[in-house]
Amino acid sequence: MKTDSQRKLAFEARMLSTLLDPTLAAVNAKAITNFNTYVDDYYPKQLQLRAILDSAGLSTFLYAGFEAYFGELYHLSKVTSGPGLVTNAVALIVKWGSAAKLGTGNLSVLKSIALDIFNIIYPTP
Repeated sequence: MKTDSQRKLAFEARMLSTLLDPTLAAVNAKAITNFNTYVDDYYPKQLQLRAILDSAGLSTFLYAGFEAYFGELYHLSKVTSGPGLVTNAVALIVKWGSAAKLGTGNLSVLKSIALDIFNIIYPTP
């Protein structure tokens, strides 16, 4: 996993190419600023995710699936809030909690990610 500074430097290096068209060159500084803001928000949450996965004692081959779930949950946290966020998060937990996705018995890890990183409380029936 790249660090936040490695991600920022890689993006800036891509944006400094001489092959950029004039339109992209005009918004280059804004794109770099926006990406740096995203990395500053995403990277600490990703570190929290890794800590949760490491403490759960999961096999590392499952990490990619949890990263995908985390990415979807991160997106939801940026485009919705309140009851809509909880409803969509529950749908994601059900989706990724199925045996075909991340294996049985990992529902508690999915709920923990939602609660500990995004402060989404899974409603009890």
